[in-house]
Amino acid sequence: MKELQKLKTLDEYNTFLNNQANHSDILLLKISSRCTISFVVQKIFELWFKGVDQETKLRCGIVDVVSAREISNQIAKDFSLKHESPQAIWLTKEKTVMWSESHHRITAEALQSCLTSR
Repeated sequence: MKELQKLKTLDEYNTFLNNQANHSDILLLKISSRCTISFVVQKIFELWFKGVDQETKLRCGIVDVVSAREISNQIAKDFSLKHESPQAIWLTKEKTVMWSESHHRITAEALQSCLTSR
């Protein structure tokens, strides 16, 4: 079942990341509430996500790097990634990075390609 959750605290992030109830891939979307590019990317993401089949095993977490910088820093540390915003990070169910992009490279086509290639 697809799931979308806004992650606001480090505890929420850790619970979200470690919840293996449905053995699904994880997509983390980091955005900045102060950035117009983030606003556009979030709208692209939301439209794409709305079209994903309800039965798809995919958990998506959205992190506002302005209000939840601690989570953003933890993501960078957990997956050895440079912090960027906006940034999309696709993790396999084993929590390895399958794909990571930022800014205008986060497109509906790129997200769909990740979804179909898993």
